[in-house]
Amino acid sequence: MEPASELVRTLSSDNFFDRQKAAWKLIEMGDGAVEPLIEALENEENSQVRFKSAWALGEIHDPRALDALIRALLEDEDESVREWSAAALESIGDRNAVPKLARALKSDSNKGVRQRATLALVAFQASKALLELLDEPDVMTRQMAVVGLGCLKCQEALEKVGGQIEDENTELRRRAAWYLGEIGTSEAKDFLKPALKDESHVVRMTAVKSLASVGGLDACRMTLKLTEDDHPQVRLAAVTTLGEIGETEALSRLVEIMFGEDDDEISAWAAWSLGEIRDPLAINSLKEACKSCSPPIVEKARDSLVQIFGIEPE
Repeated sequence: MEPASELVRTLSSDNFFDRQKAAWKLIEMGDGAVEPLIEALENEENSQVRFKSAWALGEIHDPRALDALIRALLEDEDESVREWSAAALESIGDRNAVPKLARALKSDSNKGVRQRATLALVAFQASKALLELLDEPDVMTRQMAVVGLGCLKCQEALEKVGGQIEDENTELRRRAAWYLGEIGTSEAKDFLKPALKDESHVVRMTAVKSLASVGGLDACRMTLKLTEDDHPQVRLAAVTTLGEIGETEALSRLVEIMFGEDDDEISAWAAWSLGEIRDPLAINSLKEACKSCSPPIVEKARDSLVQIFGIEPE
C-alpha cells in the first residue's frame, strides 16, 4: 500500500478520480493515516487538500483529530474546510465539540458553515446549547437555533421559541411557527394564535399547517377562520389542514368551499379533505360534485368516494 504521506499529496491532484481514490485509501488505512491527515489539515496551503483531509478524518472517526478539526472549524480561511470540519466533528461524536460548534453557528461568516454546525448540534442532541443561542441578538443565529430545536422536538424551548413568533424578522417568525408544529402540543397552539394573523401570508400558511400537528376541535376552529383568508395559499393550507385534523365540525364549510371557491385547486382539495374526515355525511355532497363540478374537483371527489368510502360514483 502507498505510504499515507504520498496519498495525502495525491489529494491535490487535478484529477478528481485520483483525489477520491487517494482519500478512500487513506480512510481504509485508518489509524495510520490520522497523523498525516492532521498535518495536512493544519499546514497544507491547498484548500482542496485541507477539506479532503477533514472529510477523511471524519470517516476514520479517530478522536485524535478533534483538536485539529476544531481549529479548522473556527480558524480556516476556506469555508469548505470549515464546513467539512463541522461534519467531521459530528462523525467523530465527541461532545467536547459542542461549544465550538455553537460558536461557529453564532459567528461564522458563511451561511453554509452555520447550517452544517446546526446539523451537527442536532446530531449531538445539544438542545441546551441551541437554547442558549436563542438569546443572541443576531437573527440568523436565532433562526438556525429554532430549526435545530424543532428537529429535536425540544419542548423545553417552547416559551423561548414562542416568544419569537412576533419578532420583526419574517423568516424567524415562519421558523417559529414551524417549530410549534413540530412540538404539536396544546400549549404550542396558543403560541400560534398571533401567527395566524401575521402580515406575511407565508407565516400564516406555516402556522395553519402546524395546527394539523396540534389537532383537536380548537385547532379545527382556528383553521376554519383561515379558509376566508385573502391569500389563496393560506386558504389552500387551511383546507388541507382541516382534512388532517379530521373534525366533523369542518364538514359544512368544506362543502361550501368545494362548490363555491373560485380557485379550482382549493375546491378540489376541499373534496379530498371531506373524504379524509371519513364522515358518511359527506357522501351525498361528494356525489353531487362528481356530477356538477369542474374536472379537477370531480377527480378529488371521486378519489374520496372510492378510496375512503368504497363507493364508485355514478
